[in-house]
Amino acid sequence: MGLILEGEENDQVLLPPSNFSLVEDGIFRSGSPQSSNFPFLDSLNLRSIIYLCPEPYPEENLDFLRSRNIRLFQFGIEGKTMLEIIQF
Repeated sequence: MGLILEGEENDQVLLPPSNFSLVEDGIFRSGSPQSSNFPFLDSLNLRSIIYLCPEPYPEENLDFLRSRNIRLFQFGIEGKTMLEIIQF
């Protein structure tokens, strides 16, 4: 799934990150983006990203955020596996 942005020079396909969805007006959710998703993210005019994984945010993604003055807030939340949930 992608969005085609037509321009004077070249058409550009904007690819959202995996599991991308609108939560509320101006609030989105998704999986961790890849560099191929950067043009799509650029189109959203993001101001902040909340990252819920305990792992360090990928350096390539940090570079993208810095270049666009997007703030990163990381709250490393340990996930639960299905086995852990069943045993609970």
